[in-house]
Amino acid sequence: MRLVGVTRVARRLRSSGLVLCYHNVIPHADAGIWGTLGLHMPFPTFARQMQWLAANYDVVPLERLVDRVASGDSLRGVAAVTFDDAYTGVFEHAWPLLQDLGLPATVFVVAQAPGSDADFWWDHPVVLRTYSDARRQRWLTTLRGDRAAIVASLDQNGSIPLRPPRDCRPANWKTITAAAELGFAIGAHSGTHRALPTLGRVELEREVVESRAVIARHTGKAPEFFAYPYGLSSDHVREVVRSAGYRAAFTLDRGRNTAGVDPWALRRLNVPAGIGDDAFDAWTVGLHP
Repeated sequence: MRLVGVTRVARRLRSSGLVLCYHNVIPHADAGIWGTLGLHMPFPTFARQMQWLAANYDVVPLERLVDRVASGDSLRGVAAVTFDDAYTGVFEHAWPLLQDLGLPATVFVVAQAPGSDADFWWDHPVVLRTYSDARRQRWLTTLRGDRAAIVASLDQNGSIPLRPPRDCRPANWKTITAAAELGFAIGAHSGTHRALPTLGRVELEREVVESRAVIARHTGKAPEFFAYPYGLSSDHVREVVRSAGYRAAFTLDRGRNTAGVDPWALRRLNVPAGIGDDAFDAWTVGLHP
């Protein structure tokens, strides 16, 4: 498709704004077992994508894209870059490159993660060895995406699990705050990364409201935007996020961000770590297999 110009034409015809979602960037191609779920992208791949994005799109701060959605201004050729979870690798590898290229970006922080020594549950070796769609469904519904409950449910056979490499662990507040002071925009990604539609009102408000206060207290930046954990939301969840005062919120749903779209259900394109360059080109214009 790229060779015959299909993706180039599709990109010119696309009138909607593109929001890319990454999770982590690591310096090497071999992520070991932690590469199982496609969250930890090798730096060379990420660098090629950002250079290509800078050459083919007008990469703007997330707030500017949201403003254009709200005002009905043209979104043709406009893109924004986001990261979920605030991994250490994002700040050590992705952020310096973005600064060099002059590209703005937003990182959505899980408020309780930077102050904890715990790793994200989906990076647990037993989770990665036993992962299946059925187990994921149970982890996000019956166990509500709750780290403690999921880890407790794992059959570890008495072994002490390996920890992910440092790049694949949550960044600390010092690192996040330093980047925020240099222009890395900070968003909220809940308090504990539980599946919000499964929570009661009190727990839901704590995830949405208190997380914002925690992030503001540590970084001096009150998040304007919210990203739903696992991309999951509902009418009730979106109403709580709207009532909390966020300007907009983001899913992981496919679709187009155009004038008139619900600001609390904006779409993002989740970029898998192992995607090839040609596939990434097609991916960005909505040509999915």
